[in-house]
Amino acid sequence: MIIPKNVNKILQKLNEAGFEAYIVGGCVRDCLLQRTPQDWDITTSATPQEVKKIFHKTYDTGLKHGTVTVILEKEHYEITTYRIEKEYYDCRHPSEVIFTKSLKEDLQRRDFTINAMAYHPKEGIQDYFCGQEHLKQKKIQGVGNPEERFQEDALRMLRALRFSAQLGFDIEPKTYQALQKQKKLIQKISAERIHEELEKMLQAQFLEKICFLWESGLLKEISPLLYQKMLSHGTEILQELKNVSFDRIVRWVIFLQYLTAKEGEQLLKDLRFDNHSIKAIVMLLEHLKDEIPLQEYEIRKKACEMTPEQLNRLFFIQGQKKDTTKWIFYLEKILERKDCLTLKTLAVKGKDLQQIGINGKEMGEVLSFLLDMVHKEPEKNKKQILLAAAKQK
Repeated sequence: MIIPKNVNKILQKLNEAGFEAYIVGGCVRDCLLQRTPQDWDITTSATPQEVKKIFHKTYDTGLKHGTVTVILEKEHYEITTYRIEKEYYDCRHPSEVIFTKSLKEDLQRRDFTINAMAYHPKEGIQDYFCGQEHLKQKKIQGVGNPEERFQEDALRMLRALRFSAQLGFDIEPKTYQALQKQKKLIQKISAERIHEELEKMLQAQFLEKICFLWESGLLKEISPLLYQKMLSHGTEILQELKNVSFDRIVRWVIFLQYLTAKEGEQLLKDLRFDNHSIKAIVMLLEHLKDEIPLQEYEIRKKACEMTPEQLNRLFFIQGQKKDTTKWIFYLEKILERKDCLTLKTLAVKGKDLQQIGINGKEMGEVLSFLLDMVHKEPEKNKKQILLAAAKQK
């Protein structure tokens, strides 16, 4: 297993100071799957204060939970002390964290066996819960009693489904049954965390696994309305998702396409989406059933109304049900020619109209008239031509 130079350096420094240290969790799993880890998490027998004495540049990430971030050559690495977690008071956060000197006890508190492995370059893989075997079997299984793992942290139910969609793994039957039994606990999880997991799920490679989201009943606890739509249209939606790019806006629109724009907007607000994303997704939901423009003039008008980026997304989404290749091609040509689409690129501005005596409400009407004129005939976007048309108008 090849790990970065800085990670090796951190392990070595901790070992030289007399402590155990391993890379742990998702990075070990990803290395074994020959995937590139996004983060390199390190676990150690050293306490946070001992870690801070060993490394010069650190900051406190979650001191009471045993986590210190070490900065090495401008890279940030989280180092967490072996720990045992007491009862979870809200299905998400432990009431107390106790540091331990046992790696096994630390790994025992983790969610799934494939995430409960540790590795050291000299000692190899420490795997107390058959994580390697389950990787080979392509299954997601809770560590110990999966029902207890979900009661400790209800977000783990969504994480199980997300890992299934990302890795193409099945969920082990007892773990799946535990998820179904404890599904109501997801209501205790913050909307932001649910949003984050659903986002990752929709960006995953093995989209066919997303069906477990509603088949398990978990989606019903998040959005009963979306749950009902998925029972009726889920298979069709998943097929469409497989055919589109990884554009997150496009994927959310396809996922929510059987909600009205108003219903979609409310769900996005409930899931704490940012305003920009809500606006983009809702706009497309509103226009999903629009007729495809038959002429370049109509495409230019539509691009002005929606923005070219949004119109391109609309064509792409509509293309899942009918052929929009010609209209995507026309839009590309319009953009290549840099045809005037909005008032911003119109050759005449408000101040030009003022100079020929056009003011107030009349100015807005004339600008709209001129913009429509160049939508019809882009070659007329010249100041002299437009001013002459304005005078005539």
